[in-house]
Amino acid sequence: MDLSKFDGQCVRITLQCGDVYDGICTYNDQEYDEHEFGVPEESLEMMNCLFYKGDIKTVESLENHIGPYGRFLDPYGKLEEEAVQDGIMGIEDGLFCEENEHVIRMLRCLDEYLNPINGHNFPCRNETFDVLRELIKATDDNEVKKEAKRLIDKWESSKIQN
Repeated sequence: MDLSKFDGQCVRITLQCGDVYDGICTYNDQEYDEHEFGVPEESLEMMNCLFYKGDIKTVESLENHIGPYGRFLDPYGKLEEEAVQDGIMGIEDGLFCEENEHVIRMLRCLDEYLNPINGHNFPCRNETFDVLRELIKATDDNEVKKEAKRLIDKWESSKIQN
């Protein structure tokens, strides 16, 4: 499998264990991964997650997919859910990702997790609102600003806090 052909593309990665991740990826060659991460194996990187060639079962390009979520098949995915479950550091990584499409997916995921009706345990609620405010100040993308503000307005005043 030639991972380098997926550099800069929106892809769906299926791991050997069956987990599926969607995202815009960067190709890392074996030398880079060995120098930066101590692992002498090429990988695809998306939103600060590394997927090593030996762990990958398949990679599917989503570059030509057009749907309600752009090139993505779903509003958000496992990558964003895991970032939220990792806590505030994972949320910050997702919200300050270089790819605005990932930021929008992260905001959609947060909308789900901030909703007390959905029953998610969300221990870093107040910190998340602080990060959303930082995002609004830091981004030049109007869609990102608008969605972050909508989340703050929608969920900040809900009754369930930390």
